[in-house]
Amino acid sequence: MSLPSTAAPGASAAVSEERVERLLYSLSALADIGEATTSGGSFETTARELLHLILGTLTASKGVILLYDAAAEQLRPVVGRGIENPPTVALSAAAAEWLRLHLKPIDLATKGQGLADQAVADRSAFARLQARLWMPLAVGSRLVGVLSLSDKFGRGDYTSDDLQLLATMAQHASLALYNFQIIGEIREANFRLKRKVLEMQSLYDVGLAIGALHELDPMASEIVQRAVMLLDASEGALFSLEKGGLRVAASFGMDADYPPKALLPLDQVQPREIHEVVIAGQRGCRLNQRECGGPKNCAILPLIVSGQTVGALMVCDKQSRDGYAAFTEDDEQFLSALATQAAIAIENARLHAEAIEKERIEKELEVAAAIQQRILPDSSPSLATIETIGLNLSCRQVGGDYYDYIRFEEPKLGLVIADVSGKGTPAALLVSTLQASFRALVESYDLAETVTRLNRAIYKASPSYNYITFFYGVFDLETRLFRSINAGHNDPLLYRPRTGEWLRFASGGFCLGMFDWGTYEVQEAQLEPGDLLFLYTDGVTESTNERDDEFGEDRVRELLAASADLPIDQISDRLLSAIREFVGSTPQHDDLTYVLARVK
Repeated sequence: MSLPSTAAPGASAAVSEERVERLLYSLSALADIGEATTSGGSFETTARELLHLILGTLTASKGVILLYDAAAEQLRPVVGRGIENPPTVALSAAAAEWLRLHLKPIDLATKGQGLADQAVADRSAFARLQARLWMPLAVGSRLVGVLSLSDKFGRGDYTSDDLQLLATMAQHASLALYNFQIIGEIREANFRLKRKVLEMQSLYDVGLAIGALHELDPMASEIVQRAVMLLDASEGALFSLEKGGLRVAASFGMDADYPPKALLPLDQVQPREIHEVVIAGQRGCRLNQRECGGPKNCAILPLIVSGQTVGALMVCDKQSRDGYAAFTEDDEQFLSALATQAAIAIENARLHAEAIEKERIEKELEVAAAIQQRILPDSSPSLATIETIGLNLSCRQVGGDYYDYIRFEEPKLGLVIADVSGKGTPAALLVSTLQASFRALVESYDLAETVTRLNRAIYKASPSYNYITFFYGVFDLETRLFRSINAGHNDPLLYRPRTGEWLRFASGGFCLGMFDWGTYEVQEAQLEPGDLLFLYTDGVTESTNERDDEFGEDRVRELLAASADLPIDQISDRLLSAIREFVGSTPQHDDLTYVLARVK
């Protein structure tokens, strides 16, 4: 500002001296601003120091630096002094362009200035800012932001020197803030690029893992851990869809809510969006529940193979410097790619497990069938004082019934029949153990000692839930004395055609393998020519028809009595035909085994 020509010479000198001092102070302030912009401090620290220097230099009481967000068309406060909670100010693209081109301090109290309409439209925000001057902060074609200043101390006016100095300092501040923004954008771009590379590498690694691993458990654990790590989450879980609900294939940090291997009914799975949106709708979803006071923030994606949902992948509670953050669209896109890999992994694991299981079963059946063929007699002994015939029909490819004939060096014949608890391959393998153990003991000990030792051997060799019903009898070919032990088996029957009398062989003890102690009682009977001995498993008497009626012991007795005079092979044929006729089309549910012996 120039002074009037009528001013006294002393007064003019005083003003000039004051302006020189002000100029020196301004230069010092500019030097301080230069130092602040190159000090290497953080963005917020630098912005705060710039605002402090500008306010101090201009003796302004209050001020705010606001940065422009072009996408949101808003000025957002970064730092402020003397103004509590500075507001965000809406700024249209047109107004922002006017500010960028103006590049001069704008006195908001002046009517007709370019922001007059803006100040009226957003009167509340401008009032909260206590704005008197707005100085655009711009570099080239970019509006960086606005420096908003209130009145000077004492409510004095800003001079032309103040405004010129403000414009100069604003140029320095604009460059500093712009550089920080550019550096931030470059860092953000580098971060996003590195993250994309890491995501692609991770997806590649998961693909390799799918090729290397064939079991679901380690594969599922790796997928969950990678998802949690790459999304900066705290927890995660992988579910496979099965009959009855969702199976927890793997979980990380969520064992209490989703225990591994647990089967969760669909209508009880939380959050409910897992079922309603992800499984039923085959859509991903993001749940920012913590914003509403909920338990977690979650991102959940369906696992889809050939259009069919096979499970779901979920990660929860993304972490940030400020606590928990909401999952973004980028997060969901990455998780979607990972979910595709996970779906392939689950399907491959399932198919591989099925193939392995099928191969295992086939091999077991082959081995068990071979064992079964070798341990069962291939023919019945033909002796002078007794004739025999045996039959074994398994309800599966192999079974748990066993019968045998034992030829001794002495003129004796041993008859054995047994039934292992359970069915199929495990029962057949235990039959093999029984046969091997029995054969090892039978020549060395008498009847009772043989069964006692056999019981201990089976107890040690079998699981606690398995046991064997067992009958062992020895027929003296010279005296026709029959000595036997019944270890919990169905009582064999003896029919005497000459008298019509029936005799049961029930004495002995408990089943083999139930306990490792105890002794067995021997039962003796003197057999006579024509006597018909029938040893059998419960598959004979418990054969059922479509009405669930059992064949029963009475029918067995009736048929044996009526057929006693026939050749023994014909008696066997008639018995088997009667059972099959009774059962009809009803599937066989248990192994069927019997031994017929007739004394000559």
